[in-house]
Amino acid sequence: MSTTIEQQYLQLLQMPDTFRARKMSCELCNSKAHWVLLENIRGPGDQAVALPVLGCQDCGHIFQKYRFEEAFYSAYYDKFYRLSLFGNTEPERAFFLDQVRRGEYLYRYLQDVLPAQGKMLDVGCSAGGVMIPFAKRGWTVRGNDPDRAYVKYGKNIGLDIDPVGAERMSASGDFNLIIINGSLEHVHDVNQVMQLCRQASAEDGLLLIEGRALGYGIEQGFLTHNHRRYLSASSIEYLMCRHGWVPIQTTHEPVCGPTRPGAVFVLGRVCAQPVTEHLESIKAQGRKALQNSYMPSLHALRARA
Repeated sequence: MSTTIEQQYLQLLQMPDTFRARKMSCELCNSKAHWVLLENIRGPGDQAVALPVLGCQDCGHIFQKYRFEEAFYSAYYDKFYRLSLFGNTEPERAFFLDQVRRGEYLYRYLQDVLPAQGKMLDVGCSAGGVMIPFAKRGWTVRGNDPDRAYVKYGKNIGLDIDPVGAERMSASGDFNLIIINGSLEHVHDVNQVMQLCRQASAEDGLLLIEGRALGYGIEQGFLTHNHRRYLSASSIEYLMCRHGWVPIQTTHEPVCGPTRPGAVFVLGRVCAQPVTEHLESIKAQGRKALQNSYMPSLHALRARA
């Protein structure tokens, strides 16, 4: 990444210009073969930023070409992310209440496969509202998020939330349910986060991952700089199989209610070993979805820019 592009982007974010980025290979299958899907995406203030979006030719994974050092993400999500999105760093009550409603939808969706009570971990939980419907039903709940203002909001109403990024979360706990609602698209190292989730899971634990940036971005007509990767169903299934989970249900239904359109959800269950025999078929599905669906849709966005 050229120093000029780095500096321009960091200036738009109103962040120090000392952070550096490097080019990425596919973080799922390590392939260096890719197509350029978009040259620019939408940055702060609706300005175009030169952060190209690539599509892996081997597995179909869609991701930004450049990745900054981990310290950048820690600083960005602690302060600048919410400021860029909402114009302030403090959570609003309407935001928190929407989280609680989404948690209620989620509990009802999952209740047939959940134990009556258990332990839940919400990775990238923000203020933690999604956990409340589970806590009200007797679940032990815990979350983590790097945004200290949002963590403080949740802790002030009694939620157990650690003010850390997902790569720094505790890997202990024997959690019956782990959820990652959209935040896996923001983390610095997606594979490290998946490994920690696997270590934190109970022997028969469930993992639910939401990918939102791709479907919602296509609906609204642009992809944003905030998402470091744009997860499809096949990308999530690939990550699960690679890190010790068996995908048991994939859906585009509004699992968490109507306020987050365009999302895809994959539910997986822990298995003893990584499910490597499924990886090639998932890669084939990912390539097909990329070439037949996502690539035309993203090229259409490029043509309209």
